[in-house]
Amino acid sequence: MSFENYEFGFADAEKEYTRVPKIFENAFYDSRNTVVKLIDEHYFLLIGRKGVGKSAVSAKIQSLADKEANLFALPMQLNDFEFSTFAKTSIDKDLIGTQKYKESWDFILLLMSYKVVHNNLKVTESNELNNMIQLLDVLGFPLDIGYKKDVTRLSKLKIGNNIASFDIEFEREFGTKPSTYLERISTLNEKMLMTLSDVWYNEKKVIILIDGVDDILRFKKNQLEILSSLIRSVDYLNDKLLSLKVPIKIVLFIREDIVNNVTDPDLNKIKRDGAIILNWNNRLDDLKSIVNLRFEYSGISKLNVIQHWEKIFPRVIKDKKSWTYILDHTLYKPRDILQFLKSCQELYPNNTKLTFSEVRNVLKTYSREYFIEEMKNEITGFINDEHINILPSVLQKIGERSFSFIEFSRMMEEQGTNENIKDSNIKYLLLLLFEAGYIGHLIANTRNSGSSVIFKYRNGNAQIDYSQKFLTHKGLYNGLGVKGV
Repeated sequence: MSFENYEFGFADAEKEYTRVPKIFENAFYDSRNTVVKLIDEHYFLLIGRKGVGKSAVSAKIQSLADKEANLFALPMQLNDFEFSTFAKTSIDKDLIGTQKYKESWDFILLLMSYKVVHNNLKVTESNELNNMIQLLDVLGFPLDIGYKKDVTRLSKLKIGNNIASFDIEFEREFGTKPSTYLERISTLNEKMLMTLSDVWYNEKKVIILIDGVDDILRFKKNQLEILSSLIRSVDYLNDKLLSLKVPIKIVLFIREDIVNNVTDPDLNKIKRDGAIILNWNNRLDDLKSIVNLRFEYSGISKLNVIQHWEKIFPRVIKDKKSWTYILDHTLYKPRDILQFLKSCQELYPNNTKLTFSEVRNVLKTYSREYFIEEMKNEITGFINDEHINILPSVLQKIGERSFSFIEFSRMMEEQGTNENIKDSNIKYLLLLLFEAGYIGHLIANTRNSGSSVIFKYRNGNAQIDYSQKFLTHKGLYNGLGVKGV
């Protein structure tokens, strides 16, 4: 079987779901029942590094909803969310923390729930619901517009020409004239919540899947307050909807490096109660199972799939099993290993197996076109773009030797246009690279003359120590042209 005949899927799980949906029926691996937990249990946060499979879980839930009559899933992508407009909806300019945008998020998410109930489930029998929908329409929030327009109209309830007309309708409905944005929106949210409890859902469960939160990195102002308010809002609404016996649940998919920047004092409690951390540390057999499922989906029989890797790759490379050798060039993520296989397919489509030299050629392409770009993408938004652009040149100069913070700082200054890069910026860049697994520590052993290497993706408890020597990940070497690898 030639490499061109395998189906390894796409780097983007949403694209994979749209173009090859049967992959999620036949080749989705979930040994820890993450999907079931998010649908049926109290978990609502899926946290993980870039590329570990969060969007694949979202796509699997959508795939299940396509087949199951009692489940409906709506993806809510925040890739193009108007964060700059949404920032205008803060309760009070002097207020800080999670409460600053919580009521605004509550409204947007409740409005999305109404759109599902009315537009998708076609529920029309409830007079309470119909009256609420009519009120929303009069207030300027009809259910036939997208959430971008909802955000724009919501922002105008703080400063805008339509506040007077909104307040007139509000007073007619609630018997009191609102004096603040908080009063307007919180009263409306409460009524929207209670109305959802009067609806008959015909035994159907609704899951709203919020993904694409990465784009909040583009927006610097109030970034963490908007994000922490979103997490708090999802937590609050899920609790309220559950207590009201409303079969609607909101699931939030979020990158670990982004959520780690949130300083909400209650976030740890929320994570402990409702979060699943998705990683593949010490789960190399599970990664192999993902690959085997793709082999099987491509037509390899169950009987032969276990040994199939060694049929298409050398059994041993440099005294290591080829599976281990290639994994050493990844961060133990499903996307990494599948993109390596895609690189094999692109370079040698007509081959039925690869030699050692061909594997080396694939690793060069994989490193240059995927691994290095993935590193740059992963730290984009956290650090200055200029520092990101010169990073490959710096790592190329370093090569495979160990380096200190001082050496790294000096090389960054030599390669950059800004000769005085702050130590704090250099430390933050190293921290980002360390946490993501692109650099590790080279630790000298005190009992003998040897040393050991510690990477975060292998040891989740590893902590950065700026006084120690650093080492670059092997996956970067080939793309950087480092010799001797």
